[in-house]
Amino acid sequence: MKDRRFLRMTLFGLAAALVAFAIIRSRAFEREPGPPVPWAEPFVERDLPEVMSDTLRVLVMRDPLSWEKRPKAVSGLEWELLERIADRLDVPVIAVEVRHPDSLWMALQQGRGDIIAAQLTPRKDHRRWVRFTRPYRHVAPVMAIMRRDPFPAKGRPTSTVRPAMDSLMLGSASPYRDRQYRFKEEVCVAKRPASDSTHTADDLLRDLVLGRVSAVVVTEAHAAFEAVRLPLVEFSGPIGSSQPLSFAVRKNAPALLKALNDGLDTDERNGALEQLFKGYKAAKKPTTGPIRSKRAIPVNGDSISPYDNAFRSYAGELTWDWHLLVAMAYKESRFDSTAVSSKGAHGIMQLMPRTAERLGVDSSHAVEAHIGAAVRFVNKLDTLWRRAVPDPEQRLRFVLASYNAGPGHVIDAQRLAEQLGLDPQRWEHHVERAVLLLARPHYYMRPGIRNGYCNGAQVFHYVRDVVSLYRELERDVPKADARPVMP
Repeated sequence: MKDRRFLRMTLFGLAAALVAFAIIRSRAFEREPGPPVPWAEPFVERDLPEVMSDTLRVLVMRDPLSWEKRPKAVSGLEWELLERIADRLDVPVIAVEVRHPDSLWMALQQGRGDIIAAQLTPRKDHRRWVRFTRPYRHVAPVMAIMRRDPFPAKGRPTSTVRPAMDSLMLGSASPYRDRQYRFKEEVCVAKRPASDSTHTADDLLRDLVLGRVSAVVVTEAHAAFEAVRLPLVEFSGPIGSSQPLSFAVRKNAPALLKALNDGLDTDERNGALEQLFKGYKAAKKPTTGPIRSKRAIPVNGDSISPYDNAFRSYAGELTWDWHLLVAMAYKESRFDSTAVSSKGAHGIMQLMPRTAERLGVDSSHAVEAHIGAAVRFVNKLDTLWRRAVPDPEQRLRFVLASYNAGPGHVIDAQRLAEQLGLDPQRWEHHVERAVLLLARPHYYMRPGIRNGYCNGAQVFHYVRDVVSLYRELERDVPKADARPVMP
């Protein structure tokens, strides 16, 4: 009897031990290991008085919401926030770029920097070694995937979140790395989510655009900022609870910590924080729509606009149907001959002053003259691209992109596409992806990219919109006699 009782107790104890071990192991599996010993303690004594007599050094990783170096300026939400605080302290501030997230902590303890600004979430294991400021923002995780259709039909849901994906990636400094294994069930991925130890969220979004990863977890702030810049990417709603974002300082710098917290409190009270957040939130997305929208002249028979005769008169001078000119004019000005853009483009075809001058027209000329100048410009662009892009269907897109942004930026995009392993003779899903990346300093500052920054999203939408309108007109509008009707 005693033996049986002893056996039962032994088995029960063994089972309890196994359960406890499994729980401990699973928790340890979900939690990253604590920081390595080498940076456990500060190497220097450097607090606010030392900073005030010298320079405030900020440890950063390249990211548009943290710190981003441009040819003539430096931007980044966190950088601008710390610049405001440094200005009130009357102390110069410099950025010290760090390539790997794990190097941030060592650089801080060594005194190479005084603050870490890398969209950090305070973690229990890190709290033993550094001190975090009060949160300046709370952000929820969202998932980014490639759109199936950038322009869904009216009434069709825009969400393209797939029920199952191959993998889910998190950036090296993601505030959600502690929770990455929970995402497997929450977003239905086939494999366990993985962290990339070298790529930031910005890097992973680039890889997503290039088709190298299938899904990425980023913050709501990233999604809001990238909504316009990356029209090929769709961002989901929140897939988890919000996490705080803070700055980190050495634990032997209490005065600096207090100064930062006081600065954040001040900016929150006076509304500066909220204003700064708004500056890093994308404007409303450009959209496309059929040419027969409420804003367009109704199609009556073969009449589309008041200038149909002028458009038809140039039918024999174009590689493409004259409806292309109609689609361009509608996209450019909604057929308004008096339209003037914020950059100075004018007329029904929105020619820039310098381009218009080279083509022999100005704002005083009649609409027909502006259409003729646009035709000559399109023909020049067609000649420019004829050898590089022999396929007329593909060449049309290169011509339209060049009309919108200038041929220099499109040539840059073609070079970049080739560098990235994309087809330089195909626009959709190839060169158009490269042109989107030309809005990022990492790409437009590359050797061989000669024309600098390009608003790639604008070019992307312009080409897709005009081609869509052109095809609609070809399909739905009866073709009239193309004989010239102008003298």
